[in-house]
Amino acid sequence: MILLTLGVALFTLIHLYPCFAAAHRARLRERLGENRYKGLFSLLVFVAIACIIAGWRTVRPFPLYFLPDWGPLAMMGLMPISLILFFSGQGPNHLRRWLVHPQLLGTLLWAIAHLLVNSEARSLVLFGGIGLWALVSIVWISVRDWQKYPRPEANWTGTGISVGAGLAATALLIFWGHGWLTGIPLH
Repeated sequence: MILLTLGVALFTLIHLYPCFAAAHRARLRERLGENRYKGLFSLLVFVAIACIIAGWRTVRPFPLYFLPDWGPLAMMGLMPISLILFFSGQGPNHLRRWLVHPQLLGTLLWAIAHLLVNSEARSLVLFGGIGLWALVSIVWISVRDWQKYPRPEANWTGTGISVGAGLAATALLIFWGHGWLTGIPLH
């Protein structure tokens, strides 16, 4: 459980750093240069994800709460939406224009959906931790940037690409990726 917790903590801290330490981030970025900064950020994210996956696979499930009967149905409905929102975080699409933080919102829905079908301690650490990070980020960025920037441009092609990518990712996870990543196949 320690490796999983460290991975989630590292992931959330890496991603909260730009929110809460913007001035320090700017100085570090200037000192290292854009490419080195991005390389360091990517390396730390890779290490965090590796710790999360390794930690998840080594922790035995220990149930903490009772699952709702409607959890699997909610999961089936929320996951495609969360992946569509996740892929809407970039590019000129209407979801990004209307929701401002679709990628974080998709991450939050992903976490909630998984907590509705997984009641063990490792799920609470992983999905609860990532969901809490997404919620804090949405609130913090919204307060910090309130009406500072114009809404991004949007077009239906970009929206279609985001929706298509989200649905393709859903199908990929259902038929192959989820079992490979977590050891828990969905079919």
